[in-house]
Amino acid sequence: MKAFSVSEHLYKAASILELFIGICVLMLCIVCGLGMIMPFEPLHSLGNATTFQAGLGNASYIIIGVEFIKMIASHKVESVLDIIAFALSREMIVHETTPLENLLTVVGVALLFFIRRFLNTAPQEQSEKEELSQCK
Repeated sequence: MKAFSVSEHLYKAASILELFIGICVLMLCIVCGLGMIMPFEPLHSLGNATTFQAGLGNASYIIIGVEFIKMIASHKVESVLDIIAFALSREMIVHETTPLENLLTVVGVALLFFIRRFLNTAPQEQSEKEELSQCK
């Protein structure tokens, strides 16, 4: 019998919450998209860019929190890189930024991918297999 591990259950719960948030963001995209096309008043008021941007901002905050929970549960460098990437992406997507700020954000995300690919000491394939086995 496998020993009870709080961190494993916390990691699984965070992964499930992450999927739920993804479904919610998909529904937000559909509703806001329909609101832009259809003249039906309740949907039309949801179809403006401000509502969509606010929804994405709230979802991004929650996703960063979920990734933080996963980082605490797993103690992996990849989780830290994920949090930084989400925070940088959120800044660029949700806030109106200048082209220079956008360029710096893209360079930062590219640097994170470079770190993950070339400077990370743990083999990525092995960590992905471990993550998949934890979710089962």
